[in-house]
Formats: sequence, structure tokens, C-alpha cells
Amino acid sequence: MSDRRTHLLETLRRTRIISVIRTASDESLVPLMDALYRGGVRIIEITATSPHFEQRIREIREAFADVSDCFVGAGTILTKDEADLAYNAGADFAVSPVFDEEVFAHSKALGMVTMPGCMTPSEAFRAWKSGADVVKAFPGVVCTPQWFSDLRGPLGMIAMMPTGNVNETTAPQYIKAGAIGVGIGKALASEEQIIGKDWAAVERQAARYLSLVASHV
Repeated sequence: MSDRRTHLLETLRRTRIISVIRTASDESLVPLMDALYRGGVRIIEITATSPHFEQRIREIREAFADVSDCFVGAGTILTKDEADLAYNAGADFAVSPVFDEEVFAHSKALGMVTMPGCMTPSEAFRAWKSGADVVKAFPGVVCTPQWFSDLRGPLGMIAMMPTGNVNETTAPQYIKAGAIGVGIGKALASEEQIIGKDWAAVERQAARYLSLVASHV
């Protein structure tokens, strides 16, 4: 594993948060990353459903090129073409809502940290055996904190992270239940804040969530 990939996973284990951005905005998200970083969140995921997601990734990667603990990745990766776009833009990691073996293997071969989506113990185990760096538990409304607790016994060796259903109440519960981290969407950075450029609010929320999860590590 490359030094940057190792550093990404270490940063996730330390900060416990990935900011998941699914937005209709076509503007640069560098100011958003700057606000998140000031608040203590070091990892951002731009979903492939966002306009020109690869350009947003490239802009962040270039703006933070000299910041060793800032990472940007792509979410909702469903095809090899999307994985290529993400990789060529400089994405550190690829996240998917499903475990598609072909797309997963392609993303892994490119050298990105891989986070395929799974909902059942069997899916999670297959993804882990295939070499997934982190298994994304999705959707969170099904993969609850209790779900995490139940899986820790037989599958405690798998690094897992929920997205969806993550808020101020559930985020610390997931960490206490054994999640490596949590993917937080609009509860951390809402569409209204992104469009309105309310970066101060994003920074406050980032610091708030960082404090919440840190208290349950």
C-alpha cells in the first residue's frame, strides 16, 4: 500500500469522518473543503451525481496539494468510466453504494482506496475477502448502530463505515458500535449552505461532529 493510501486510512481512523457531498452546484468546492478542514474534517467525498464531479475533485486536489492530510475522493462510482474520471482527476478513494466486482477490481487496480457498499454480512465478507479497504454499510437506515454491534462479534476484522442515517445522535453511536468512521452528508454540509456559501456554519458543524465522535472513540 502506498504511503498516501496508508495515510488516508490512518487519517480516517483518527478523525472518523468523511464529508459526503452530493450537490447540484456547479461551482468550485475548494472553499467548502477549506471550511471543513478548518473545522477538523480532513476527508471529502464528491459523488459522481454532482455536476462535473471530476472537476470538483481536481480543483480540491490541486488547491490542497501541499497539505498532506487532506484527501478527496469520489462517491456513487458505478462504472469503470466513472472510476477512470475520478482517478484521472486525482481522487484518493472510490466509494460505491454497491459491491460490483468488476468496478471494484478496476478501482483497486488504479490504486485508489476502495469502499464498496454492502448491506448484508455475506456481502461485507465477500468485499473484505476481495480486498476492500473499507466496507461502506449502506443504507444507514438499515445498517443501524445496533447492526454494527451485532456484526462486531463474527466480523470484527472488517473496517466498516455507514453512510445515510448519520446525524448528531447516531454518529457517536456508530463509532461506539465499532465503525471505523462515518460518512456524513447534509447534516454536516447542507445544499443550502453550499449554495449560500455559508462556510462559517460548515466549519462550526465540522468541529461539532469531530468533537462528538472523538468522545466515543
